[in-house]
Amino acid sequence: MALATGLDLRPPLKATAAHGYAHVSHAVEGSFLRSLRRELERGPFQRFEGSFGLVRQEIEGYDVLDPMDGFPLVAELRDELAGLLRRNGRGIAGLATWWPNEAGVARYRPGSIGITPHLDGKWYRRLVAVVTVNGTAPFAVCRDRAGEVIERWAAGPGSLTLMRGPGLAGSRDGRPFHTVEGPRSGTRCSIGFRMNTRPAETAHP
Repeated sequence: MALATGLDLRPPLKATAAHGYAHVSHAVEGSFLRSLRRELERGPFQRFEGSFGLVRQEIEGYDVLDPMDGFPLVAELRDELAGLLRRNGRGIAGLATWWPNEAGVARYRPGSIGITPHLDGKWYRRLVAVVTVNGTAPFAVCRDRAGEVIERWAAGPGSLTLMRGPGLAGSRDGRPFHTVEGPRSGTRCSIGFRMNTRPAETAHP
């Protein structure tokens, strides 16, 4: 079992549908996280830094796509989490058919910018679920791209952050601006589970 015993995601899902986000401090078991961390560290990390539009970033990462071959623990966590979210989210429009087909792995170095206030891509439909695998760093929801903080918390090991995407609870958009800072010491690694609806790139000869 990857998820914490007795985990009830009904209240945070209702908050996400109504307000755009929610945070659960302990959602994934520590023993599972330790094994998951070892699996992720073998992955093909790439460095991403610089600016895109008004957003600045300093992170390392890679994406794990369906069928998630070579990442059995990522697939196990995805399956358990998506199943519980769908069961606990009965009655919230859009969740019954939400299925994350992509896991974005991100690693933040101490003292780095992380990612300044931004919106997740609109092609990530209905819900984005972010699990912190190791390390602790500030995570904040902002009123706008200027960065006025609405709520801030420390995203630590095993924590789960839920963010509304287009199509959840009848919302045409509803994505919250948010920012993720680098940790003050050590590294922080997270996985973002997303339902990516962008068409696959057409292959050219």
